[in-house]
Amino acid sequence: MKASDFFRTITVGTGGWGTPLTALKFEHELVERLRKAPLEGTLDRDAAEALSSLVHSELEHCGTDSEQRLEDEEIAAAIRCLKAMLGRLNIPFNPPFRDFRGFQGYWSAQGMSGGGGWAARRGYLNTLFGPVWTALDEHDAAESAVGFRGVDGEPRNIIFASTGFKPEIVMSQVIDGAIEIVEHADTCLVYDRPLTNAGLTWGQLVDWWRERNGMDGADDRTAALSLYDRLKASLGSDAERYLFHAFGSRYAGPNAMQEPALLPQVYLHYDPLTERQRRALNKPRRLGRERMDFLLLLPGGVRIVIEVDGKHHYAREVPKGSDHWEVAADLYSEMAAEDRALRLKGYEVFRFGGMEICAAKEDLSFIRRFFSDLEARFWAGPSS
Repeated sequence: MKASDFFRTITVGTGGWGTPLTALKFEHELVERLRKAPLEGTLDRDAAEALSSLVHSELEHCGTDSEQRLEDEEIAAAIRCLKAMLGRLNIPFNPPFRDFRGFQGYWSAQGMSGGGGWAARRGYLNTLFGPVWTALDEHDAAESAVGFRGVDGEPRNIIFASTGFKPEIVMSQVIDGAIEIVEHADTCLVYDRPLTNAGLTWGQLVDWWRERNGMDGADDRTAALSLYDRLKASLGSDAERYLFHAFGSRYAGPNAMQEPALLPQVYLHYDPLTERQRRALNKPRRLGRERMDFLLLLPGGVRIVIEVDGKHHYAREVPKGSDHWEVAADLYSEMAAEDRALRLKGYEVFRFGGMEICAAKEDLSFIRRFFSDLEARFWAGPSS
């Protein structure tokens, strides 16, 4: 992708002998699509390099010869998009302005006006964009030299955060793998934006939630708190809530929108029958673990499953309703087999004991340390 791809040529009239007069028009719609999600067939890294080149060039013209091609609202859209794309790549980019007017105010306040000011402004822009281009180069090299393999393919349907009955799903287009929730759609969330191996960040999820709920005027904090409360409502145990709270503390940091989103109650497989229906019909279980407690989608196709184990993972209540539990070796073996199958497909699986978490509910620092160590191993995210 090149910087020129963000413009298209349009006819604005005719000159002598009927020669068409043309001009370049900014591709505002393309930029908005890129801001919301990666383009199919285009790596975020390549798109970010092209757009950063365009934004740098336009700001440089604004600060030197006033020959920039974009209007104020267009450069604002380009900067917003660039911040979103770099956020998906975990590359910090926070210019202290949002458009040309803001840039002019900034350089005036920083003493970059008057004689020789243009050189100071050019130097500042190189300082602002230099780390971005270095990080993009390093990102490209890291992708080529990655030491572990993620999951092949791209996620198509993310159904998560169920708060009630199991959603009833049909395949509306078998060939394309399209699904439709025909009942209980109001009890779960479905992330319906395109996803690639760039992963899913908290900022992307918040942006989706804001659009989904008609919160266009809400700031990031307001939309994020609304989403956080909705996700928390899907958690079925105190242990899960404590873990989610510990990870959610990362969302309060200055780089919150670049953090990966922790998705609760995610459907990995889908069986049209419930466990109770299978028992009543005397049908065998055909799929393994149907729903994961938590899922992280990271760059490079890395998918991390986090499970919080209660007693029902390794014991049975005998007799039922007595609150007396006996260890069940078959349940443990089934769980271990499902973990092996997930790992062979490229997922990383980590387990917490529910008792372990609840016993430490007054001090969840060990969970925060776990996520910091996980970050160091699997993604180059901002420090917590």
